[in-house]
Amino acid sequence: MLGVLEMKYIDVLQVDAFSRSPFAGNPAGVVLTAEGLGEDSMQNIAREMNCSETAFIFEKAPGQLRFRYFTPATEVDLCGHATVAAMHALHSEKSFAGRIVVETNVGSLNMEVTDEGLVWMEQAGPQFRPQDASMTGIIAELLGVRGEDIDTSIPIGLAYTGLWDLMVPLRTLDVVKSLRPNLTRLADLNRQQGAASTHVYCFDTVLPGSTLHARDFSPAVGVPEDPHTGTASGALGAWLVNLGVLKPGVHTFEQGWSVGRPGLIQVEVGIHPLRVRVGGQAVTVLKGTMTVEVDHEQ
Repeated sequence: MLGVLEMKYIDVLQVDAFSRSPFAGNPAGVVLTAEGLGEDSMQNIAREMNCSETAFIFEKAPGQLRFRYFTPATEVDLCGHATVAAMHALHSEKSFAGRIVVETNVGSLNMEVTDEGLVWMEQAGPQFRPQDASMTGIIAELLGVRGEDIDTSIPIGLAYTGLWDLMVPLRTLDVVKSLRPNLTRLADLNRQQGAASTHVYCFDTVLPGSTLHARDFSPAVGVPEDPHTGTASGALGAWLVNLGVLKPGVHTFEQGWSVGRPGLIQVEVGIHPLRVRVGGQAVTVLKGTMTVEVDHEQ
């Protein structure tokens, strides 16, 4: 049957997460009131926003929220920077501060916004999958570097705190800056692994107070390079603490310099049991109204 198209007008925001300054950090779309939107509409909005992720907030009941996340190409189960953006929007637009449990596709997670606007998000329980050492040469080739540029003192592995990410340690900041990955083949590898991204890092940093410097390539979910990746940062923190490379506690991960959007991600890792929170500031850079066609069958 033919459908009757109805126009729906929704408020949208663009928020730069993991930065206090506009045009830095990682931009995310936020739809504060997503009730009545189907998956096709959410996918269309995410594609139109053209941020690496757009967060959709559903209020199931007073004080009971559900977040869903879409890239321009597909839905993903969790997104750190879009969560920070969404919680910032609740703080700035609806004066929310305090703690709340938010339902996501990976389960119910604890979130917090301080009075000053610092957002903390709990991530899903960490999981790990070591990779065979024979993968080192293949991964180096896909990243466009030499095998010796990979830091073999730390194993390559897959880590999860909501999404699986391939963690690749590199020796120097110069190597991290020089990467020219084969995105098509990297996407194929990540799809085979069930991973959202390849997350590369080194312990050389731009800022003296940072723990490590990272870049994230997510072509498997339609994002060539993500400026800031909260979920991958949390997974990396858990991976390194589990290996004994980092001590438990709060660490500062820097990312985004390679795409002109520098920012800092706070990663808190606790043990007994192993648990992860990711934190950061955000700033709203755009507010507007979007027109969406809603198809009602007759």
